[in-house]
Amino acid sequence: DGYNGQPDRWSARLGFLLATVGAAVGLGNILRFSAVVGVNGCGAYLVPYLLAAFVCAVPLLVLELAVGRSLRTDVVSAFRSVNGSYAAFGWLVVGGVVLVLSYYLVLTGWVLGFLLSWVTGSQTTFGAFTGSWLPVGYFVVVTVLTGAVVSLGVRGGIERLARVVMPTVFVVLVGLALYAVTLPGWGEAAGFLFTPRFSVLSDPALWSAAFGQVFFSISVGQGIMLTYGSYVDEETKLLGSALFITVTDIGAALLSGLVIFPIVFSFGLQPTLGTELAFTTLPTAFDAMPGGRLVAVAFFGLLFFAALSSAVGLLEVAVATVSHSSRHSRAQATGLLTAGVFLLGLPSALSY
Repeated sequence: DGYNGQPDRWSARLGFLLATVGAAVGLGNILRFSAVVGVNGCGAYLVPYLLAAFVCAVPLLVLELAVGRSLRTDVVSAFRSVNGSYAAFGWLVVGGVVLVLSYYLVLTGWVLGFLLSWVTGSQTTFGAFTGSWLPVGYFVVVTVLTGAVVSLGVRGGIERLARVVMPTVFVVLVGLALYAVTLPGWGEAAGFLFTPRFSVLSDPALWSAAFGQVFFSISVGQGIMLTYGSYVDEETKLLGSALFITVTDIGAALLSGLVIFPIVFSFGLQPTLGTELAFTTLPTAFDAMPGGRLVAVAFFGLLFFAALSSAVGLLEVAVATVSHSSRHSRAQATGLLTAGVFLLGLPSALSY
């Protein structure tokens, strides 16, 4: 029945789709996908990646959404409805989500810091940034911002954010991909991304990386889709929605590759780097390219909005659980959990 007797529902199917895509499309699509592709056999990686997405992720996505819609409850209560002793598994999921969120918000703070440094023209370096107190300050900002969005509710906060942020993310992503076509390394990048080396398909590590990336990226098994599914109306077609979420998520990852790899190859950079690529290597390229400041602002803006929408989805899993389990109001549950996430994330924010 929602919080305090008031049912929470998406206002329309579009709002639901944008919110779920927002939860799925995040730093995993843009940074982690490119790094994993670079390490795991270039185009050959796409074979197990697409297989994992459509054979495993889509059915699990439909299952999570269906369970959420059927039970209209949170992750812990869903496990408890099967067997009372299974509630511990639900709390394990929620605890894992909160732990992931605590360092995900630190990375989101880094992205915001770099975005503002390029907007203002100061163009900070990774060493200077992490050697200061700025990571802690930006971590506080993004943590409070995430909590504020979730506290406003399903329609007033999560859906409203998704309706603004997700179209912006894809417009910027397409724009950057079109810009990347003009770079001298675009042909080499496209070949690197789409030309398979089938000899590496016998490597179990490649398959493990692909399945891990898909599960991480599409957010199955984390309780987000179950929670978001509990706000879906009965008329929404779940299979069609799951396919849309999956295809959009894959599309965002491939577009990100078509943005990052042309820059990497045009400036002779290393394609196998992850976080270092975004915060150390790419800024060097932005500094050297024509209109690089504008490209950097677009890139870090894209990263920030994608990360924020995913962080909101992670926090909502915990807020829904605590609200249902303790009968705290949404605002109270969000405040408590936001403070807890901040304390958990402080060691990560201070880790450099």
